[in-house]
Amino acid sequence: MALNVLLIDSDVEALSELGSLLRARGLSVSLADSIPVAIDQARKLSPGAVLVAEALANAGQLVALFDAEPSLATLPLFELVGELTSGLLPRQLPRLEPDVIARRLWTIESSPPPVSSVGGDFRGDLKQVSITDLLQLLSMNRRTGTLTITTAIGVGEVRLVHGEIVDAIYLRAEGSKALFRLVGETDGSFAFISGVAAALRRVEQPTQALLLEGMRQVDEARMARQSLGSAEDALQSLTSSANARDDLAERVLMALEVPHTIDELLDLLPDNDLAIIKATQQLLNDSSVRKIERGAVRVELADAEQLNVLSNVVRQLRRPGFSGNPRIILFASQNRLGAAMHSLSRIADAWRSSDCAPVAPVAHTLATLRLNDGAELDVIGLPDTAEYGPLWGMTLPGSAAVLVLGEEPAGGIDSACNIFGIPLVRAEALLGSVEEGDPRQIALLVRAALEAAAGR
Repeated sequence: MALNVLLIDSDVEALSELGSLLRARGLSVSLADSIPVAIDQARKLSPGAVLVAEALANAGQLVALFDAEPSLATLPLFELVGELTSGLLPRQLPRLEPDVIARRLWTIESSPPPVSSVGGDFRGDLKQVSITDLLQLLSMNRRTGTLTITTAIGVGEVRLVHGEIVDAIYLRAEGSKALFRLVGETDGSFAFISGVAAALRRVEQPTQALLLEGMRQVDEARMARQSLGSAEDALQSLTSSANARDDLAERVLMALEVPHTIDELLDLLPDNDLAIIKATQQLLNDSSVRKIERGAVRVELADAEQLNVLSNVVRQLRRPGFSGNPRIILFASQNRLGAAMHSLSRIADAWRSSDCAPVAPVAHTLATLRLNDGAELDVIGLPDTAEYGPLWGMTLPGSAAVLVLGEEPAGGIDSACNIFGIPLVRAEALLGSVEEGDPRQIALLVRAALEAAAGR
C-alpha cells in the first residue's frame, strides 16, 4: 500500500511539480496551498506524513497549530528546504531531490490517503500544473465554477458544484469521455472562474474516483493504441454487426462499415476511449475488422501540370441533355464501395454529402472532386448486384466512364456499357490486386477512367 503524503505549499506550480515527481516514485500525494486548508485536511484524513514548504514552516504558524492539537502533533512533519549552507536537520528534506525525499518517507508506516484543495480564481500553464492536481485542489475546497482548458486542438470545460465534477465537454466529447481526455492533456493553458452551478449533470461518480479512473484509462489507452498501428491506417468492418456480440462491438462494426481511422472512430462513438480501443482490438483479433495500411493519408488527384489537363478533360465530358457535373461510375460490391468512398474523401478538394451509403444497393454519389478553374467531377457508386441490373439504365446514360472493381462483376455491365457507348475500365487489369481503401490507388484509377473517357 502506498504511503499517503500531504504536501503544503502556497506556490501552486511548485506544489504540482513536486507532487508529480513523488507520485512517480510510488507515493500517494495530496496537495494543499494554504495553512487553513492544510489544517482542515490533516484533521479529517490523518496523512502518513506532512511535507511543508520552507517559507510556510519558517512562518511558525503552521507548526504551532499542528503542535497545539494532540491528533496532529503526532504526525511526521518535514520541512522542505532549498540550498543549504550546512547539513540537514532531522526534520528537513531537500525539496530539489525527490529520490531523497521518497527514501526517507518510505520508512514511515502508511495511512489513508488525504485529498487537497485550492482557493480563488486563477489561470496558468498545463506544463507547470497538471489538470489532475487542479481538480484535486478544487474538489477539496468545495469550489463551484468552471475550469476551462485550452489546448492546441480546442477548448474543454470541467464544471464543478461544491467540489464535485458534474459535467465536462471537450470538442465533440461529453461527460466522463471528455474528462478522461482532458486529464491526458499536458500542453496548453487553464483558467478557473467561480460561477453559477451547472444546470446539466452528465457525471455522477465521486470526483476522486473519477480522477483515479481517468489517469488509469489515459495510461492504458495510450499503450493499447500502439497495437492498432499508425494514425494513418484506416479500419473497416468485414462482417455484419448483426452477429451475437456485445453492444459496443456492434456499434464499432456499424461505424466501421465506412473505413475510419482510430481517432475518427473514437470521436464517432460516445463510449470512453479505452473501451472502444479494447473492443476494436478484439474485432481485429477475430478478423471482424481489417486494417488498411496508410488508408488515411491525404493525396492529390494529380500533380499541378496533370491536374490542368484533367480539368480540361472534365469540362469537355458534359453530355448534351444531362444536367449536373460530369460523372464517372464506380462499379463494385457494396462493401468495396464503402471503402472507396472513404478513399475518395482523402483526395485533396474532395467533398461528400454523407458518411454512409444507402442500405439498398442503388446508385449514390460517393464524392465530388473539385479540380482547377471550377471544374467538378462526380464519382457515382453503382453496387454490383445483378438483381438491380434493370435500374442501371437510369444511371449509366450520360456517364463518362465506368470503373469496375472486381475480376468477375455481375453479368450485364459490359453489354450495358456497350449499349450506351461508355468506356469500361477494369481496375484489376491496371493494378493487379486493388486495395480500394488506399487513397493513392483510387486517385490513380480515377485518372485512368478520365483518360479512357477522353480517348474514346
